[in-house]
Formats: sequence, structure tokens, C-alpha cells
Amino acid sequence: MNKHLLVTISEDESAQRALRFVCGFFKQKDDIRLTLFNTAPQPPAVWGEEASFESLRENEASAEAIIASGKRAMLKAREVFVQGGFSPAQVDDKIVARNFSRIDDIIKEGESGLYDAVVFGRRAVIKLENFLDKSASEEMLEAKFAFPLWLCRDVDYHRHGVLLCVDDSEAFRRMADHVGFILQGESAHPVTLLRVIKKAEAGATPEGLFGDAISTLEDNGFPSRLIRTRLVVSDDVPGSILREAEEGRFAAVAVGRTGMRRGPLARLFATSVTVALFQRLTGAALWVSR
Repeated sequence: MNKHLLVTISEDESAQRALRFVCGFFKQKDDIRLTLFNTAPQPPAVWGEEASFESLRENEASAEAIIASGKRAMLKAREVFVQGGFSPAQVDDKIVARNFSRIDDIIKEGESGLYDAVVFGRRAVIKLENFLDKSASEEMLEAKFAFPLWLCRDVDYHRHGVLLCVDDSEAFRRMADHVGFILQGESAHPVTLLRVIKKAEAGATPEGLFGDAISTLEDNGFPSRLIRTRLVVSDDVPGSILREAEEGRFAAVAVGRTGMRRGPLARLFATSVTVALFQRLTGAALWVSR
């Protein structure tokens, strides 16, 4: 089954971080389908009383420049993917006129296109932060982001493996399923299951701590020989995850989005742990489940 990723792009050079992460991450590229997505901002409106030949021509030129910029970004992105080992036939592109904000349009496309993940580069991540500062409600974001996000702010393209953070939530189970699906055929990426237990809970560690996660990965065809487990006792959950990610030099850190908290970033990610990872994780991509 094809793994279909929506990759957000722009002409900004930092946007290529996400492209190069995808190229470097997938060693088996034959079953990957990529859709490059760019939203073109609308040129400034010209009101009737302001209309003149010059103003209309300027508006037309502005529209042409915006379209040309989007096409250049598409060509650069396609070139990165082809040079990275993908066939041109695996790469589609889609430029749409911006209806709302760039992030809103990405959300809409991510929902309607039924993609397996939506990939954000560094510039898109920054815009995502700005977008969250203006969000109207937790309910809106909770409904909108119904797909896994890959956030590639400062990634090292030479890392391997996925650090899958284990808890007892349904969001984690969805992320475990996503990791298993994405890693089908990817023997270069072992999965380390990390469970961080607070000190007060260490004496009552439940049995079968990693059982559900292992079963979910294996149900997706991921080999058990590539699954490792790691149990850490610490009250600093995000700090422990960040240390494990850095020491293990993982390509991605995968987490489920659970609970509800206040604050603009928490409206999207919903736990202080995931917000901390969003703000502080470097070297690895952050995968966040719906």
C-alpha cells in the first residue's frame, strides 16, 4: 500500500529541510507517493472606485508574480526529491489560491486528501506557531488536525530510528499504528519504545507495559527484531525524552496528543510534554498523532 505524504513547500531555502528529511528517511522509496503543496496568496484587492488601467495591470502583474513564485518552489522541491532518489512519477504538485491563512489551507487539504501525514518544514512550523497565537478555540483545532503531523524544524538527515513515546492513551495507539505503517519495509529504522514513569508511580509499574505497542507494530508487518524497549523513571518527562532522542540520535520522535491544557501551543498538542518537545527538540523530526 502506498504511503502518501503531503509536503508543504515555499521558495524559502529552509523549506528544503523537510524535503531532505523525507529523502533521507525513506530507504525504500518505491511505495511512497508525495504531493507538494503550496498556497498562493491572493493579490491585493482593487476596489471599484480605485480601478484604473494602471492599478488593474499592477494587480495582474502581482498575481503573475505570485504564481511564478509558486512554480519555482515546485520545481526546486521536485528537483530535491528526484535527486534524493524518488521517481518523477511519484511526485505530484498542487498550487491553490489561498482562501484563508496558509495554515488553514494546509489543514483543509490535509483533511480532504486523506494523506498519511502532513510534513511541515522550518518556515511552516514558525507560521504554525504564529497561527496558534491567533486561534479561536481548542475545539476548532481539535477537530481540524485529524492527521499525523511531521514537524521538521532543525533535522539531521543522517540519523536513524524512531523513538516512540509510550503511554496508555488512544492517541498513542494511533501513533503506534502510524509508525508501524510508515516503517513497513524500512529495516534501516529500528523503533525504540520509551516509557517515562514518574517516581511516585515507579513502584506500581503495570504488567505488559509495552505489549500493546509491540503488537500494533507487528500487526503492521514491522519485525519484532527491530523493536527495543526503554523504561525511564523520572519526574521530568519531556527532559527524559529529549535526552533519549539526543543520545540515541533518532531520526524522529513520535508522540500521541492527549489531554487538554490551556495556551496557544497546547490547543494543538494538548499536553505540556508535547509542547516542550515542539519547542526544544532539535536534530530529530517530531511526529504528532491526531
